[in-house]
Amino acid sequence: MIINKIVHCADLHLGAKNIKLPLDKQKILSQEHLEGLKEIFLSQSDIVLICGDLFHSKTVTRKIMTFFFNLVKNYQKPVLYVSGNHDEKFDFSLVPSNFIVLNRQNAVFKTENVDFWCKEGDFSLIDKNKKNILLLHGEIKNKLDNDYVDINEFTNLPFDYIALGHEHSFLLKEFAGKVVVYSGAAFANGFDECGQKGFVSIDVAKDLDIKFLPILQREFKIMHFDISPFQNLNQIKLRLMQIMSEEKNNLVRIIFEGYYEEGYKPDFKIIDFSNFYCEYIDNTKLKLDFQKYKNEQLSFKAEFIKLVEESNLDENMKNQILTLGLEALQGDELSI
Repeated sequence: MIINKIVHCADLHLGAKNIKLPLDKQKILSQEHLEGLKEIFLSQSDIVLICGDLFHSKTVTRKIMTFFFNLVKNYQKPVLYVSGNHDEKFDFSLVPSNFIVLNRQNAVFKTENVDFWCKEGDFSLIDKNKKNILLLHGEIKNKLDNDYVDINEFTNLPFDYIALGHEHSFLLKEFAGKVVVYSGAAFANGFDECGQKGFVSIDVAKDLDIKFLPILQREFKIMHFDISPFQNLNQIKLRLMQIMSEEKNNLVRIIFEGYYEEGYKPDFKIIDFSNFYCEYIDNTKLKLDFQKYKNEQLSFKAEFIKLVEESNLDENMKNQILTLGLEALQGDELSI
């Protein structure tokens, strides 16, 4: 068997649910993720690598398992897999014959021009006349992570490509001249996973030409919205309608920021965001009128302003203290 093109993916986390979303949205996303899997197996490749966390937990439903392994079976070509921290206890004994688990008992999969290894392999047997690819799952930056993998143990070995899983964003780096690639998660399940998700295509015939291929899907997006330039809620709503028309199929978190005038506190609850899913965080603050508070009679605020202004602090420090102090007196969150 000659390998020309390879697909490298990881962290599919099939069966994962974002319990913070409404149930109907969870079901839609779950079904769309299953459909998105087809892109991995319909790509023009000779082999698929899955670097861990195929399933989110061992309680994954039979429907999801059946759907996935039918795709593997219909793909017909080899699908290589190494376990991740989410599916170490999963039983892979009843799977299609072309789904091949690399582990201590089966540490290398050989083809005519490329050999594929897991970390338990006897690397003294590496054939340097071929391309050699290592499959790993783990964290390579943070030594305190429970799933830390010391990449330095492998970069002095004759691997042409180290395929990684665990990090949920695409990352390509070089360590000691070795190409080390996180494919990133195939699908996003929360606002901590913004940005495009997909898989990596490797062209062996072009000396390991590496491309990230996004899977078409809804994205989680975080948007910051400054209300300061707007005079009223209607102006805010009109601007949001323009923005959200481009995000109607995505999951959006809007963080409202900036300052509003006294007597005008925007009520964001009445806004119809009109997209697949939207939530918001209100970080807006009351615009502070120091001169007004300074002239109040028998006022803590006026006394506070007087004390700060009479201090020997520089103007910048005075403004910071005045802002924090008045926010505290009004019960606002502090601008720290």
